Amino acid sequence: MTLAANPPIEIPLEGLTPKQKWQVIEFLCEDLSSNHATEIEPPAWHADVLREREEREARGESVWRDVDEAFAAIRRRVS
Repeated sequence: MTLAANPPIEIPLEGLTPKQKWQVIEFLCEDLSSNHATEIEPPAWHADVLREREEREARGESVWRDVDEAFAAIRRRVS
C-alpha cells in the first residue's frame, strides 16, 4: 500500500502478519485520537448511529461489551 505523501510512503501491508496489522491499526487509532482529535470531524451520519445505539441500550435491546468479551463471544459462536 502506498500513501499519498511527498515523498510517497510505502507500507508493505501484504507482508505483515495479522498481529502486525492490528498493531498498525492500534497505533494509528491512538495517534489520531491523542494527537489529531481536534483536526478530525466525524462524518455526519455518526451522530445518528450513536443516538440509535443509545436508544436501543435504553430500551434494553442491546448491551455494551468490552472488546475482549465481544471477541470471545464471537469466537464461541463460530467455533
